[in-house]
Amino acid sequence: MPVYEQTYRNYEGGLRHQFRWWIVVEQEFRVLSRSRIFKLLVLLAGLHVIFRVLQVVGYDVIIQDPNHPMAPLLKQVDFIVVNGRMFFDFVRLQSPLMFITLLYAGSGMICNDIRNNLTEIYFSKPLRWYDYVLGKVLALILLGLSLTALPVLFVLIQHNLLLPGMQTLGDSLFWGGAAAGFSLVIVVPTALCILACSALMPGQNYSAITVFMLLIANSAMATLLSGFLRERNYLVLSFPVTLDRLGQALFGETRLLFDLHWKWPLLFVVVVCLIALWIIMWRVRRAEVAA
Repeated sequence: MPVYEQTYRNYEGGLRHQFRWWIVVEQEFRVLSRSRIFKLLVLLAGLHVIFRVLQVVGYDVIIQDPNHPMAPLLKQVDFIVVNGRMFFDFVRLQSPLMFITLLYAGSGMICNDIRNNLTEIYFSKPLRWYDYVLGKVLALILLGLSLTALPVLFVLIQHNLLLPGMQTLGDSLFWGGAAAGFSLVIVVPTALCILACSALMPGQNYSAITVFMLLIANSAMATLLSGFLRERNYLVLSFPVTLDRLGQALFGETRLLFDLHWKWPLLFVVVVCLIALWIIMWRVRRAEVAA
């Protein structure tokens, strides 16, 4: 009678993607696409984009005709002129709605997985903790950039089609680079901080409330310090103001929020990002060991 080897059958399947973290990104967008609240937030963000598209179309069409009666008036109205200030304002005004969207999407990304024991499912597959972290972080960053940098790219392409020329192309390259940098400066810290709170808190609501309370306390502390000491450089301690100051440096704005060099706000943002990333990695690593 033959003797059979008492072992498990070797894994004969193949990976769906070359990058394993992309599975996590796909899963997050699949879950978000089923939410009506998420769709509503994206629709509200799209209204601002539609307004900017109409602004660019109206300005470019009128400005091409020097004899148009509205041309001299448009050149005098600052908020209608298509220039670097317009794209800076677009990203800056889009950031609150982007923040709410990322907060809704990311405040439960990690804590819900841990509470519902989904980490055991993730880590039972050929998936490591760094794949999980990278997938979660990239999902939020891609979502944030799709609400800020991607619309800027679309508007710039439209601007070059309506008003072609080397001057328009040169300006667009500068505006596009500055807008992309400003979007990254806003989106990356926001995504990391939201995920860090999600990793520490037991539920989605606790995570969202914690992010709001930290943001309010941080802004209030910086405002009080700058007011009591009569030194506006203390505004660098306010995270939203610091992000705006970096945006001003990227776009070459002259009316600055405070006088400190842009390297100090950048250092503040980098330190916050590293702390938030360490919290995420530490919590997920513990969840992988437990699974």
